[in-house]
Amino acid sequence: MANTPDEAIAERCAAFADAGQLDVADPRLAADQFLASAFGVALDRLGSANAARDTRVRPLVVEGVRTFLRAYRADRGTGGGAG
Repeated sequence: MANTPDEAIAERCAAFADAGQLDVADPRLAADQFLASAFGVALDRLGSANAARDTRVRPLVVEGVRTFLRAYRADRGTGGGAG
């Protein structure tokens, strides 16, 4: 098991890639981009990514995750992604 959250996310990205669900060439880079897209905007705009304390955070995180998935989702029509 990973020692840090970003390592754990990289492991999950690799597992999703192995399962054909994500097109990930570099799991660690994908993890960094996931964290940036999911939490970066909230941190930049609001100074926090704590959805429990600020209701404005959740929609920003949800859109960040959607952006990540659009970028890394495996192209099921051709059997591989753009990556």
